[in-house]
Amino acid sequence: MRRLVFMSLFAVFFITGCAQKNVTKAEIPSVVLNAFKAEFDNPENSEWEMEGNDFEVEFDIAEVEHKALLDSDGKLLKYKKDITQADLPKAVVAILEAEFSDKKYDDFELLNINGEEYYQIEIDETLRDKNIVFTASGENATDIPVWD
Repeated sequence: MRRLVFMSLFAVFFITGCAQKNVTKAEIPSVVLNAFKAEFDNPENSEWEMEGNDFEVEFDIAEVEHKALLDSDGKLLKYKKDITQADLPKAVVAILEAEFSDKKYDDFELLNINGEEYYQIEIDETLRDKNIVFTASGENATDIPVWD
């Protein structure tokens, strides 16, 4: 019986915690919405969440998935979008072929953080996949956190 009560409470807290992150457009400050619309042309299927005091939005442009993080003043902190392997810089492709030739890699994303471009790539591992961020020159950008 105790176990059932504990599991029920855990489920309620989990569901409540997840639900609190979602934000409707009506709850977003107009300065944030205006900055978002000014930065991205014709965004579709926008879904907003709170990340601390910032606003994270997932959206599509021309059927390409994007994600952006804006602060409460409307400043764009970072964004990313899906790309193909063909969009990767040659230096990044060379590193992937040299260091990960025995692995499968996919989920290519272009990150833009403060005007700097990075490339986030998922490397398929046996037990758990690993994401790595590279600079355009093919260096491992260990100081840039992976953005899921």
